[in-house]
Order: sequence, then structure tokens, then C-alpha cells
Amino acid sequence: ATVVIHFAAGGQRGMVKKLNAGNPYRLDGSGLIHLPGFLPIRLAGLDVEHANLRLRAEPALADISVSLRLLPPVGVDALEMFGYDFFRNTDRTTRVADVPVPVGYVIGPGDSIDLQLFGNRNESHRLVVNRDGVINFPEIGPISVAGLSFESLRREVALRVAEQMIGVRVSVTLGSLRSIRVFVLGDVERPGLHVVSSFSTAVNVLLAGHGVKETGSLRRIEVRRNGRVVSRLDLYDLLLRGDTRGDTRVRQGDVVFVPPVGDTAAVYGEVKRPAIYEVRDKTTVADLIALAGGRLATASAAGVKLTRLEPQGRSVWDMGWDKVGREALRNGDVVQVPVKLDKLHRAVRLSGHVQQQGLHGWTPGLWLTDLLPDAAALKPGADMDYVLVHREVQPNARREILSLDLEAAWRTPRSAADATLLPRDTVYVFREGVSRNYLVPEVEGGTALVQGGVRIPGSYPVTKGMRVSDLIRAGGGFHQAAYRTEAELDRYSLVGNEGKWETVRIDLAGVVAGHAAADIPIERFDQLTIKTSSAVEKRTVRVGGRVRFPGIYSIKRGERLSRLLQRVGGLTDDAFAQGAIFLRTELRRREQENIKQLADRFETDLASVALGSAEGTERLRTGQALLNRLRSTQATGRLVIDLQAIIAGDDKKDVVLQQGDYLLVPETPQEVSVIGEVQRAAAHLYDPELDRDDYLRLSGGTTDKADLSRIYVLRASGGVVAENQASRFFNRSNVTAAIRPGDSIVVPLDAEYVEPLQIWTLAAQLIQSLSVTAAAVNSITD
Repeated sequence: ATVVIHFAAGGQRGMVKKLNAGNPYRLDGSGLIHLPGFLPIRLAGLDVEHANLRLRAEPALADISVSLRLLPPVGVDALEMFGYDFFRNTDRTTRVADVPVPVGYVIGPGDSIDLQLFGNRNESHRLVVNRDGVINFPEIGPISVAGLSFESLRREVALRVAEQMIGVRVSVTLGSLRSIRVFVLGDVERPGLHVVSSFSTAVNVLLAGHGVKETGSLRRIEVRRNGRVVSRLDLYDLLLRGDTRGDTRVRQGDVVFVPPVGDTAAVYGEVKRPAIYEVRDKTTVADLIALAGGRLATASAAGVKLTRLEPQGRSVWDMGWDKVGREALRNGDVVQVPVKLDKLHRAVRLSGHVQQQGLHGWTPGLWLTDLLPDAAALKPGADMDYVLVHREVQPNARREILSLDLEAAWRTPRSAADATLLPRDTVYVFREGVSRNYLVPEVEGGTALVQGGVRIPGSYPVTKGMRVSDLIRAGGGFHQAAYRTEAELDRYSLVGNEGKWETVRIDLAGVVAGHAAADIPIERFDQLTIKTSSAVEKRTVRVGGRVRFPGIYSIKRGERLSRLLQRVGGLTDDAFAQGAIFLRTELRRREQENIKQLADRFETDLASVALGSAEGTERLRTGQALLNRLRSTQATGRLVIDLQAIIAGDDKKDVVLQQGDYLLVPETPQEVSVIGEVQRAAAHLYDPELDRDDYLRLSGGTTDKADLSRIYVLRASGGVVAENQASRFFNRSNVTAAIRPGDSIVVPLDAEYVEPLQIWTLAAQLIQSLSVTAAAVNSITD
């Protein structure tokens, strides 16, 4: 198996870099993985989930985050033995009732014969061949038929009827056929004695034995009768050519024997059926490629690559097509048919956001505007300001990039704004506003970076004659917040044996005005920074629920929530200010990072439990379920606010709004929720006469896993009320927190029941609190 392992850590950066550099890793023949600087670790027999747990439990990797994934096999490792899937994909039942009986079928005891008399007498009879091989024909007597072919039987019965029953003729057909017993032996899935129809062939018998194992031969299957081999079956004839002539019909007591698989050779690459094939003596490389269906049109004209295992080691030969018919294969040989080099001759390639991608014919004098004559050749949303032409100056050696403005080329075709295309050119058209950082080809000019106030920041090829304006055009043009007066260009230069960076001030206003002196040339490694102005930055927030005018509102820098409440018209009469939910984007991002870190720590603790004790099966199962819930938990980014105090004018409780904030005001609730380790989690109608323990009773009480000392109340506002002393359940002398409408009573999991680790308790409480908030958000409608 081949795996990729991603390592990440805070302190051991050198070790992490070394470990990541070793990817991909391959398990050795003993199922061990060898990480640089570590003792071998056995991973054979583990799935991906348990392999991750095993690595994270390694003491030397305790403070390193580890994530393993399995790579699918490629090349020769992805090959399978040819032909064995035939038995997996074929119905094993043998149905012969509707198959015409051949005239050469041999009659035997157990067969039934249907006779239809017509003429002077109209009668029908079904006669069964008895164990003596005789049928008893009424009014004619016994007729010996065993050993006769079906055609001979018809003649014999017709002759008897004609001689002894004047004016009567007969029609003879076969009814149900007898069953026979045949041995299936050798490398088959279910060897033994199988009962099959007398009409069965060797293939039918193999299907009854559930097919051939991959250790068995498909090319040397024997049918033995009375100790002698009467037929040999090569299933390749059936699978590759549809030839059934070797599929002999079996008889009572026959043996179908599958010997071990013979020599094998693999072929992959540009062939129609890459696989591992069983080969006979004197099979050549050309014969093997023929078994694989022949080579594809994309196969290299140079020949093949042959890899052979020899006593002194592995040898590789590059073999021309003129020799493949003479080279005999050996057991274990691997033949690769390489792909033809992707070279163009009299063609250009069009790629990207265009209507007709692919190859187009080239003729001398072909211009870009001939290939793309108008906007109809592009898909909607194509970026016409930045089109790249990727050119091979020397095939497979030197390349260069041209950058063009397609709209300028359309305005003045066949001018300096246009470009004459050469054979093997590739024209890229990008989608407007979408990153094109994936296209950083190896070119002579290198790359330059543009960042800041452009639509698509990133690294772009330094094209011939490229200037600051061209780099800005590559980045999609100015963003609306761009400061277009000046910019900064960081340039790397080599002085003696030392390199240094210097900052060049760019007169951006002059560049925009078209002044050549300001629009300086771009060099490789340049980094252009377009400054942004915060004055034009647009900030929006959303208000939903029970307010007069819900919706999305633009806000100014420093605007407060109290001002926003005035703009939305205040709350409605049925609004529940105490349960207001305030969500913040940046807070949600930080919460999600914290959840991931908590889950990673939790997983490490869980691994130590799994490896440290064989007695904690229930404990491990509960912990794994808790970890799965934690991994799938989504942060809400809730900021607890006191909306009533804000409405009353308390400046200390007011909130300065940020981009993406979301205020939801629910309607006045009538329920109290009970969740966690209770017999029945439910919402109950609020009753001012009931306290916390009363609501717990209504939910059937707590479970055995409940932590009675940590029961807490989650207010509708997001605040938490917890008690220091354990609740004396069903004892009203214990004073509990006053319950309000919209509250949630949370009964956490007893961490001592699972494992005495504080992080388990923290994970359970986090999941429950975030679930309550998420449910509250989903229940609020505008």
C-alpha cells in the first residue's frame, strides 16, 4: 500500500519538514512503514481510521498533528489478473430448459421423452428412461435408448411406430433432462462433487464451483473421464474471441480439474486492456500486447519498456517495435507501452473559457483574431483583458508567454495589439474574476507577484515586454478599493554574491494616464503591492426575526447596535429581547479552529485509552461516538449580548458592529428544553411553579451516565447558570436556579463513566451548547 501522511506541528518544524518530504510512503513486505528518524511502525491490517490512531499514539509524534490517507494504486500496482472477474459477474445457475437440444445429445437414465402421436390416434406420452436405459412404450413395449444420440432416438421411435401402429406418426421431443454428478477439483473456490444438468459444459461446472481462484489457471483446465484427459479448455479463447469450441459437454462421473496458474506477465500503459495475463511457452512481447487488445493510437512509436526479474536483480530494456515479435517472455515480466509525446505539428491548441476547446488547424499567417474572431467564440463571463499565448520556442526545451488584450486586438486586428500564432501555440482564455494561479508554467521570464487592490491577486508569468500595467491587467484590474495614486514594487537584485530587496515607488496615477516613464518594465521575482483604501470598504450586517424591518443593512465604521436597532424600526410586540442571538463571522472562524484543536487533543487521549487497556470497550465506544460528534460540530460564533440593556441606553453593553454580523430576535417562547443525559430529551411548556428538578422529572429523570454535579441552565440569552453543589434530585430542599421561558436545562455526560479526563467533559459541554444555539437559529424566521 502507498500512503500520503501530512504532518503539522508548532515547535518541531525541522522534523515536520523532513517527514513531509518523505511522501508518499510505501509499506514494506512486512507491512511496516519507515518514517525518517523513527523506528518502523506496523500498519498492515489496519484501515485508514485505525492507522491514523496508531500513528497518533506514537510517543515521538505526540505533539505533531498526523493525517494519513491511502493513495489509489497506479501503474503496474493497479493491474489485476485478467479473466477472473468473469466468475464474479456471471450468474452461477445453469438454465437449460429453454435451450434447444442438439441432435448429438446422448440419452441416459433419468431423461424424460415426450411423444405426440397423431394420425389414426391422437395421444401424448411422457416416458422416463429407467436405470436400465429403457423406455416402456404403451402397445409397443420396451425400447432400449441409453447411449443413443437424440437424432438416433427419434429415428428408432419413429421406425417402431410406423411398423407396429398403422396410420400413426409420432413427434419426439425431450422433456426434463437428467442430473449428473461431476467433480470440480483443483484451484476453484468450492471444490467437490456438484450436481448439474446433463446438458452442462465445463464452464457450467466451473460456475457451479463458484469459479476459479486467482491461483488457478484459466488456460489449462482439464476434463478427465475414466482417468484420461479427454479435453483441455483455454478460457482465453472464450473471453477474448468468444470461441466456445473447447467448452466440452461433461458426463456422469467426469472430473473438471483446474491446475495452478502458469507463468504470468503484466502489460500496462497505452494498451486497450491493461492486466496481468497467463502466458504459455514461447509467448512473445507482441503476443502479450495482442492479448491486451493491441496498442492505442496514443502509444509511442519508439517501442516498449520491458522490466525483468533476474537472479542478479531487476533489468530494464527499451525495445523497438521491430523486436517485440522475437522476444520471448519470462515469468514475472512487465511490459509498459509508453504514451506518445504530446507534440503538435500543424496545429494550435485553444483552452479555457471558450466554446470550442481543443486542437485547431494552423496555416501560415494565422492571427489570434482568426482563432477568436468575436465574442461568440467565448463562453459568457470570459476575461477578454488577459489572454495568454503559451509558445514553444524550442520543442520541449524553451518556452515563452505572450500576454494580450483581446478587446484591443478586435479593435485593431492584425496590428501590434494582435499576435501571429505559430505551430504548437496554446491560447488560454480565463473566466473573469476566477483565480488563475494554477497556471504558472515554466518560462524563461519567471513570475511576478501582484497583490493588494486587484481582483485576482497572485503570481503571473513575466511575458515579453511586460510592464506594471500588464501585471495589473493579469491580476484582473483594480479592485474598487484600490488606491490608484501610488503603489510599491519590491524588487530583488543580486549585488556581488549577496541578494537584497529594494522598494521602488510606482507613480500609479501616471500608469493609469498612460505615461511610459511611470509604466516601468517588470522583472522576474518582482512583487507589486496595490494599496487599498478603507474608506470605500463596504460593510454589511443582517437583521432577522422579530424586528419591524428585517434585512441586510450597510453600516459605517464604528456604528453601534443601538443605532442599527433604530434603523430597523425596533422590535415587534412579540419579540423576546432576552433570547436575542448575535452571531459574528470572525468569532465563528476562531471557534471552529478551537473545536478542531480540541478534537485533535481528544483523539490523542482516545488513542491512549485504546492502547492502554483491553477492558474499556464501552468506554472506548462512548468516547469514539463523542469524538465523531465533535468532528461534525459547526461553530456558531455567538456573542452573548444584553439586548434589553442596549435598548434601555446602557452604553457599556452596546456593541460596535463588524462586517458580517447577524442579529436574530426570536418571538417570546413558551417552552423549556431538557437535553443531554435524560431518559427523554424534550421541550416542555413553561410553568412558573416548576423548578429545574421538576422539568427533569418531566423528562423521565437522568440516565446512569449523567453527571449530577455539573447540571447547568443555558439561558436564552446564551448565558450559563451552573451550581456549585450536586443536585439532590427529587429533594426540593435544594434551591435551584430560577427557570425562565426559553431556557435549556443541560445534563452533561459523566466523564468519570468514560475516562477521568477533563477534556472529555469539555467536549460534551461544547457540543451541547452549540447544538442549542444552532437549533435556536434554525427556529427563527423573519
